[in-house]
Formats: sequence, C-alpha cells, structure tokens
Amino acid sequence: MLEKVKEKLRKVLKEVSMNKSDLVVLGFLRRKSMYGYEIIQWLKTHHMDEWADVKMPSVYKAMQRLEKKEYISGEKVTEGNNPPRTVFSITEKGKEFLLEMLEYFMVKSENPHDFWIGICFLNQGFTKGKFLQILTDRKQKMKEHLKCHKQHFEQMKSTEKWKLMPFYIKTLMKMGTKMNAIEIESLDELKKEAENKENEIFFIKED
Repeated sequence: MLEKVKEKLRKVLKEVSMNKSDLVVLGFLRRKSMYGYEIIQWLKTHHMDEWADVKMPSVYKAMQRLEKKEYISGEKVTEGNNPPRTVFSITEKGKEFLLEMLEYFMVKSENPHDFWIGICFLNQGFTKGKFLQILTDRKQKMKEHLKCHKQHFEQMKSTEKWKLMPFYIKTLMKMGTKMNAIEIESLDELKKEAENKENEIFFIKED
C-alpha cells in the first residue's frame, strides 16, 4: 500500500515538473536567444496561447523558475539609449531537461494533447529511428481507441437510450470518431515525412 502511494506521489511530482510553459520557453530558446517579450510574441504567432492554452503569466513564471534551476541564463543587454533588457539563453543543463520533457510529453504523458505540443519542439529531439517508433506506438494506441469508440458507438445506436439522446450529444460522439481517424492520418503523414532523406536534419544522428 505504501509503495503505491509513493509511486502515485512520484508521478504527481513528475507531472508538476513537466509543464507546458517550461517546454515552450526551453523549446523557443533552443532555436535562439530571446528577450522575454520575444518569447511571448513567438507564442502568439504560433497561437499556442489558444490551442495549447499556454498563457503569458505562466510563461514569465516559467522563465523565473527555469533561470533559478539554471536551465536558462539571462544577460543584461543595452541597445542605444534604451533601458537594459534581459536576453535569455538555454544552458546545456536546460537542453538535457528539454529532451527529458519531449520524452515525457510525446511518450509518457496520459494527456492526449501533449503529444502534439511536443511535436512543435521536435527538432533534434530524437533519432530518426526512435521517432518512427514513437509514431508506430502512438498509431497503434489510436487505432485501439478508434476501434473501441466505434464499437461503443454502434452498441449505443441499437439501444433505447440512443433514441432519447439529444442530437448534440450524438454529434459529439460522431466527432470523437472522426478526430481519432484524422489523428491516425496525421501520424501516417508524419511517418512519411520523417522517412524523407531531406528531413534527416531534424533528427539526432544515429550512432
């Protein structure tokens, strides 16, 4: 019983340490050093404040947290007569943590949306072989979800409960099936592109 409690606590602590705002900050800073304001602008340009639900206050808090843990470093820079501003850069320690986060978001997280947030910062995150395996595993999981969803949907249609169900709930159930099918199609597209030799620059070289 005690071991189960400890395991649950470890899982909670892991999820707390692996949050979206940290991933976004580290992911953008791996591309180039930026001011805090620039990170916010990139966030808005990619609409991640909307579809990924990463808000501006959480990003500033993440920068403070990551700097304290030495995952990023800040340097005061003065341009012309303007007040000094802090330019943030990712550290080697931060790069290692970013790779851990990508592994968590794309493989271990139980939130189905986390995979696609991780994809945004894929560049040089995995070897080509590992990425292809991640896609294969996720596709298998999604196919199982789709199969279960279809079975449940067909079973519901033959019940009296279905006849009494509001039309908007029926539409939502149909939408769930379509979304699973679209994700499988997108995973196939990712696999095809990953196997293209022109895209090998986005992966860590195999040993």
